[in-house]
Amino acid sequence: MAFKNFSKFQIFGAIILAIIASFTVTGGAFSEEKLYPVENLGNFRPPLILPKQPTAAANPFVPDLPKIPKIEQPPLNVTELVRQFEARNLRVDVLANSPRIEKAEVESCKALLEKTLTAIPENLTDSLDELKLFFSKRNPRGLSNSHLIELRCASLEEAEIVSVFVHELGHIVDLGKLKGVSFAPSGFLDGKLKIPADDPSIAFYKLSWRDEAKQKYIAERKDFVSGYAMTDPFEDFAESFNFYVLHGADFRAITNESTVLAKKYDFMKKEVFSGLEFKSERNTENEKRVWDTTLVEFNLEQFFKQI
Repeated sequence: MAFKNFSKFQIFGAIILAIIASFTVTGGAFSEEKLYPVENLGNFRPPLILPKQPTAAANPFVPDLPKIPKIEQPPLNVTELVRQFEARNLRVDVLANSPRIEKAEVESCKALLEKTLTAIPENLTDSLDELKLFFSKRNPRGLSNSHLIELRCASLEEAEIVSVFVHELGHIVDLGKLKGVSFAPSGFLDGKLKIPADDPSIAFYKLSWRDEAKQKYIAERKDFVSGYAMTDPFEDFAESFNFYVLHGADFRAITNESTVLAKKYDFMKKEVFSGLEFKSERNTENEKRVWDTTLVEFNLEQFFKQI
C-alpha cells in the first residue's frame, strides 16, 4: 500500500515538473519560435512566381490602376518626431558594420519608428521588448517573432521603412498579444510551438488556412490582400494588419469582392483595433492584389496626421 502511494506521488510530481517545464519553454525561452522575415525582393523565393520587377505588366497581383504620380514625401522634422523609446520599455540596439554610418541617420530612423509606434495602440505591442536596427543592404528588410523586431534602415525610403515596421508589428500583435492559454492544441504551429486552441488569432487563420502550411481547398486569390499573404497564415495576418493600418481605404474598397476578405477586415477592426479604423487616399478598382503590401506607396505625412 505504501509502495503504491509512493508511486502515485512520484507520478504526480513528474506531472507537476512537466507542466512547469512547459511554462518555462513557452513563456520565457523563445528558442522554439520561428522568425518571420520580410526578405529583400532579390533574395526571396516564394511558392508563387515572383516577377523581376513589381510592376503591373509583370505582376498579376498589382492592381490595374490609373497612373498615379510618385508621391513626393516632404522632409520630416526629426526634432518633432523624437520620443523616448523608454516610454514603452523598449530596448533598441543599433548594429552597423561600417564606421561611416552617421549618428544623424541612426537617430532619424529611431525617431521615425517611434513616431510610427504612436499610431498603434500601446496595449497591442506590450510584448515587443527588443528592437534591432541594421544599416547594411545585406540584411533582410525585417524579421520578427512575438517579442523581437529586426529592421533594416539602410537603403530604404522612409515610407518603406515605416511600412516594413508596421508589417513586423503585425507579427508582434499576432504572436505576442493575441495569445491563448489552454492546453488544447489548435492544429497550428508557430515554428515548433503548438498554438493553443483558444488563441484569438486562430479565428483569423481559419478563414483561409487548414494549418500553418496549407490553405483551405476553397481559398482564392481574392481572399488575400497580397501575394505574400498567401504564403502562410502568419504572413496573411501581418500583411492584412499592414494593409489595414496604411491602406485602410484600399482594404475597405476590396472587401465587397470577397466575403473572406471582409471577415479579415472585420477581425482587424473588432478583435485587434477595437473599432479604430485608418484612412488613406488611394483606392483599388478591381480584385487584383499587390505582391507585397510594404511596397505599395502611401502618403507618409498624411498617415502621421492621423495620430
